[in-house]
Amino acid sequence: MDIKSNIKASILIKSIAIASSIYGIIKTYFGPLSFTYFTTLSNIFMSIILLVFLVKDVYFLLKKKKIQFKNYLYIVKFLATISITLTFFVFLTILAPTLDGGIINAYLGNGAGSLCVHFITPILSIIDFLLFDYEYKSRKYHSIYGIIPPLSYVLLIMIASLLGLRWGSMYAPYNFLNYGAPTGWFGFDTSILGWESLGIGVFYMIVLLSLLFILIGALFLGLKNKINNKLERINHE
Repeated sequence: MDIKSNIKASILIKSIAIASSIYGIIKTYFGPLSFTYFTTLSNIFMSIILLVFLVKDVYFLLKKKKIQFKNYLYIVKFLATISITLTFFVFLTILAPTLDGGIINAYLGNGAGSLCVHFITPILSIIDFLLFDYEYKSRKYHSIYGIIPPLSYVLLIMIASLLGLRWGSMYAPYNFLNYGAPTGWFGFDTSILGWESLGIGVFYMIVLLSLLFILIGALFLGLKNKINNKLERINHE
């Protein structure tokens, strides 16, 4: 694929991802409390970063000149991608299966808004990161940065709940962070598995998800480096 076609494909994927995210956020909005959900925040974060890089692509396509971004912007995009991957993974494996109506209804409810913010935008964002951010000078230790957004979110939610904010009867927007459930921080009781609790202490879920996303970050960076190396070999042939 020549560079012009590559840029066009990048613009298309970014545009669809942003449009999907905006539509999904609108369709799943239920009030100010929506902005305490990681899904909404990660989609906003991802859309802003995609828009910045979209401007870069459009400028190059129109002016035939590159805007050189500092490497920290690529790191921020990596963090946004990890965040949206968390949204995709947690909803698919933890939240959707525990919702009333089943996993299909979980995605197609609200005019398929949930499908947009939990599936379409995350998948396109991952593809965009792996295929088009070839100027990103990644390092192995960057994978550790992947835990910054989710841990920052957990801290924010804990502060909000300590100040008295509640999500229905829960102390957090998600069952796996609901330390007000009988299992609390360190308990186990799978008999109470449901929308308000996974039956696993919050501490264990935070540790598990942190380790998981360090591994996912390392996987993304490894794949990206392989793709970049392959593209470089093709361009030099």
